[in-house]
Amino acid sequence: MKRIEVSEDVFAALQKLASGFHRTPDEVLASLLNVPRASPESADPIAAFVLSAEFKTRFTDADKYLAILGWIATRHAGEFGEFIRSLRGGRRFLGMSREEIIETCRHNQARQIDGTQYWAIMNIDTATKRRFLARVLEFIGYRESVIEFVCGAIGMRAARRGRFAGLL
Repeated sequence: MKRIEVSEDVFAALQKLASGFHRTPDEVLASLLNVPRASPESADPIAAFVLSAEFKTRFTDADKYLAILGWIATRHAGEFGEFIRSLRGGRRFLGMSREEIIETCRHNQARQIDGTQYWAIMNIDTATKRRFLARVLEFIGYRESVIEFVCGAIGMRAARRGRFAGLL
């Protein structure tokens, strides 16, 4: 086994990420670097999706946001629909139809969530996408560490490259 040196901050962040998903730092790095793992089922399923080659093909924050929402809607259909029905008043970030979203504001840009009947507002900034995604995940019952990891996958292209550049 080869050894690499990392700063204390990088090691602490890696250790926190690994322990949050009941994985080793080696498994987390292997996933980030797209190296085949021995046991992909050991990760939380949504974390495994975010680390997957399929998700990594999504380049824009909008596409990543829709992909995560689609994954959630497919695997948590009942809870996802219940969350949408629970939204009251004001701007609705998710809806059962395009018209439902446009109803709240004519200037909303709506896109259908792949593989579902649902629609999402797309003209919101990255921070708002993260906050809203966190609300959905919390409603469904995900742990805080998983929510933080998944939401961090949106808008972190430059930060992720910088954070792991010293490891390559």
